[in-house]
Amino acid sequence: MRKSSLSPFLVIFFVFLVGCAANPVTGKKEIRLVSTGQEVALGKATAQQVVNEFGVYDDPKLHEYINEVGQKLVNVCERKEITYYFTVLDTPMVNAFAAPGGFIFVTRGILKELDNEAQLAGVMGHEIGHVVYRHGAKRLEKAFGYQAIILLGEVFTKQDLSQLSQYTDFLFSLMLLGYSRQNEFEADNSGVRYSLAGGYDPRGMVQFFEKLKAMEKKPPSSFETLFRSHPPTGDRIERVQLYIDQVGLEDKELVSNQEKFKRFTQNLPAEKSTK
Repeated sequence: MRKSSLSPFLVIFFVFLVGCAANPVTGKKEIRLVSTGQEVALGKATAQQVVNEFGVYDDPKLHEYINEVGQKLVNVCERKEITYYFTVLDTPMVNAFAAPGGFIFVTRGILKELDNEAQLAGVMGHEIGHVVYRHGAKRLEKAFGYQAIILLGEVFTKQDLSQLSQYTDFLFSLMLLGYSRQNEFEADNSGVRYSLAGGYDPRGMVQFFEKLKAMEKKPPSSFETLFRSHPPTGDRIERVQLYIDQVGLEDKELVSNQEKFKRFTQNLPAEKSTK
């Protein structure tokens, strides 16, 4: 009989390193190779890579407003043991994405395309959903396997964060290319759920997807790579509308806050910032 190549000590060591926790949305138990602390540290390093690549848009009042809307959604999400950060990137690219551990980004390009706060809430709720479901951390765990917990353990023990590059490069590419279709559908539902719980009209998500669908007919420069890798926009509209119908909007006071949104975003440059 062929014996296992792993010694009993390594098996025990692996079992102790691997954590098991409940999925905050489904409640089902799942194995976690990357701890919450490691996820946040990885996300922070990846977020710095994003900032270095695109730059931060210099408008403190806009950032304060985006954070205000974002934190309202965080207050109704299923994962609150981490701190969430919201940043506006200085690029005309129409995009939004999330690094693991609570780092959410929207571009001034996407803000320029939105009409109201409800649409913004849908976009940011979607990105918060990726963090809540740990989509980025799960993809990293799947890609690197048990070696991730061993190597990450060494990195954080030695405090040598320079060794994080292989993981942050992976996560950075993942953010730009997008997640699986199932992940995107889960995040879409989160956007509806958090918008509704935060008092926003979740139909803002449908409006945003309709904008994306119209953009698909324009040159590639107007429709960024992230959304090209997502599920077909028509499918997303149908699924989101069905989910909205299931949760129901009757007897709910919902807002879109168009005037407030326009007040903070009306001066955004359409093309490259002059700063």
